[in-house]
Amino acid sequence: MMLILPAIYVLCLGAFTFIQIRRLWSRNETREAWIYGLSMAVSTVTGALLIAGIEFPTFVLPYKIVFESIGKSILSR
Repeated sequence: MMLILPAIYVLCLGAFTFIQIRRLWSRNETREAWIYGLSMAVSTVTGALLIAGIEFPTFVLPYKIVFESIGKSILSR
């Protein structure tokens, strides 16, 4: 089951993305098609990993460390 749900998710999003990219490509919007395709590829991989239950680190922690100290110093004044 851990392999079936992500595979179905990838197939559905792949079909939807392919249709949208073909529509953009036919209107000669190639740059938009590339951007859309790359963003959907990243989203699809991320979603499939989350559905499969695989934990991966976030990029929020470094920003939290930096801005938390700045926020605390501002609030302490």
